Amino acid sequence: MQSLFLYHNKLQDRFSLRSNSMVMTLYGDVFASRGQAIWLGSLIQLLEPFGISARQVRTSVFRLASDQWFDIERMGRRSYYGLSTDGLQRVQHAGKRIYEFSSAPWDGYWTLVFIDAKWKLSARQKLRRELLWDGFGQLAPHILAHPRAESQSLAEIIHACQAETHITLMKASNIDSYSRKPLIDLMQQTFDLSYIDTAWTQFIKRFSSLAQSAKNLSPAEAFYIRTLLIHEYRRILLRDPNLPEALLPQAWSGLEARQLCQALYQDVKQASEAYLIETVQTREGALSATPAEIALS
Repeated sequence: MQSLFLYHNKLQDRFSLRSNSMVMTLYGDVFASRGQAIWLGSLIQLLEPFGISARQVRTSVFRLASDQWFDIERMGRRSYYGLSTDGLQRVQHAGKRIYEFSSAPWDGYWTLVFIDAKWKLSARQKLRRELLWDGFGQLAPHILAHPRAESQSLAEIIHACQAETHITLMKASNIDSYSRKPLIDLMQQTFDLSYIDTAWTQFIKRFSSLAQSAKNLSPAEAFYIRTLLIHEYRRILLRDPNLPEALLPQAWSGLEARQLCQALYQDVKQASEAYLIETVQTREGALSATPAEIALS
């Protein structure tokens, strides 16, 4: 196994791969759409080539279960980890952003969330965390904004946080007779666009060299590259507010990065799925066949 990935380890060395985050990448990319609980031994086997030890995997899944991401089922001496209801909802919200490689035209409106400052602190923090995960930016201590908020996802977050009576939702748009420059400057600061642009530029440099060889990788190598690709793409994208082009800096590297990710993901998907189906054991036995959500992404 180690020699198989010797060449690609040069790519891996450029990333900081944390166990918790890698576990969530696998669940978001591979397991969420299948709805299956995964044997801990399979998770350990899948993450070993990335330099993540069995002890680190066990610690991560225990912590994630404590944070209500996972439900655990034990059968004999084996433990199986499936996404909880809350965990699945969070992963699905992120998935809508990750696998929508192109965006519909912007309607010019922002969704604003005003949070009651008198609401208990722990509840405000939970709602804020979920909104930031969903791509909102914090304009002020109790005001968050999103240019493309998805109404169903937002409603699910509000309901899950029991926030219906503690927030005010508004739609807002720019008045055309006034300059957009202050708004653009505010977006640069709120979302730290310079950092995100640099991250996308590095993403392109790291993965563009694989474009020529991706279709010729073995199933195990294809899984390895797919996981690194979507892990790094997810890490950057969940900080990227997906602003309309009118509000982005010129020569925004995120557009090229999305196209690269989509093309490379397509090239390695079929082979990587073969490796996963052969390797992973679930509570029901083998991993199920490739679901439509992955086949068509």
